[in-house]
Amino acid sequence: MESTTGARAAVTEGRAGAAEPAIRFDGVTKRFGDTEAVKDMGIGIRRGEFFSLLGPSGCGKTTTLRMVAGFEQPSEGRIFLEGKPVEAVPPYRRNVNTVFQSYALFEHLDVADNVAFGQQRKKVPKAEIKTRIAEALELVQLTGREHAKPRELSGGQMQRVALARALINRPAVLLLDEPLGALDLKLRKQMQVELKQIQREVGITFVYVTHDQEEALSMSDRIAVMHDGRVMQCGVPEDVYERPEEPFVAGFIGISNLIEGTVGDPGIVELASGVSVPAPLPAECGRGERVRIAVRPEKIAVDHLEPGMVQVEGTVEQRVYLGMTTQITVALGNDARLVALEQTPTGPEPTIAGRKAIVCGWAGTPSTAWSCDDPPSPASRSAAPRGGCTRRVPSGRSYRKPRRSGASLSRPVSRILSCAVIYLSGA
Repeated sequence: MESTTGARAAVTEGRAGAAEPAIRFDGVTKRFGDTEAVKDMGIGIRRGEFFSLLGPSGCGKTTTLRMVAGFEQPSEGRIFLEGKPVEAVPPYRRNVNTVFQSYALFEHLDVADNVAFGQQRKKVPKAEIKTRIAEALELVQLTGREHAKPRELSGGQMQRVALARALINRPAVLLLDEPLGALDLKLRKQMQVELKQIQREVGITFVYVTHDQEEALSMSDRIAVMHDGRVMQCGVPEDVYERPEEPFVAGFIGISNLIEGTVGDPGIVELASGVSVPAPLPAECGRGERVRIAVRPEKIAVDHLEPGMVQVEGTVEQRVYLGMTTQITVALGNDARLVALEQTPTGPEPTIAGRKAIVCGWAGTPSTAWSCDDPPSPASRSAAPRGGCTRRVPSGRSYRKPRRSGASLSRPVSRILSCAVIYLSGA
């Protein structure tokens, strides 16, 4: 299609000929009264990439999107769109379009008129509008539904109409504010695939706001994880999941088992069961100090252990069938528990069914260790008695969860730690 080819060519030219990102935030802060919704943001969003803003409710991601659209203005700092500052540019003059969760379709207009609304307001010639409508509806697989009213469409079809209405204007950046949040799980999964495919075809920069971790991991070229108005980490999905730079990032994306032990020889943690576990302990962590290491549930093997794996014994407390996977809760003694996640076998009932004694194990080395001095995060599956952690980093600094003012914004997950895990793209 002409529009698709033109957009793709423009993106290719931008990537090859200019290092300027599609959007650049330069020290952007947004205040509402005494509340800082966004704090000193300084990131760039590349041309033609699918970029996600991920975080819990109240973290500032939608406010960030609204500042790009022009619905809000920064209290400090500057926003650049295609290299030009846009703080003084009104929303209708910015080369961006927004797709909302609520669709915002006109009930009295049919599909074609909803899609054409922006073009008609711009006084684009009717013949060109008609051509663009056909191209946009073909792109979102709604050819033949031009004369249907919104009430005659499913939720997924209405979302496609909203997307076509935004794409027909050929914006430099498409802003999507949790557009799939109102859809059921199956339709949401389908639309995730379609959205990513459409973005690849048209080559437009997509900025996608979501609180769904799996959605962000499966769709994004890069992710910015936000918390309390700040960008905690920005990177490709594999780095954000496997190599989190902040404890909050490790806790918000997935869960971990926290396992308590005592520092023994250099680089070794002695678990309560007597098992020795290698761990990259910082220099200031001395012998006898209590620490916690972390292991993701999907990294834990049950019974079928390989040589060299760390092994712990326990009893099966609960098995929960989750379809493709089975969650196994193992009691280790002293009120400590470990959660393992296994792929559900296709053959006979697994051998652990009806059993109590079991051996679990994992390979690899945790990425860091924390000393224990205050309550652990309830977001984790802790394999230790209650008591909490301060992260010790190799530079000698210690990390403590920052104070939160006002109402609670999210579960206190900043003390969860991640070890290396395998990320399967699109899984």
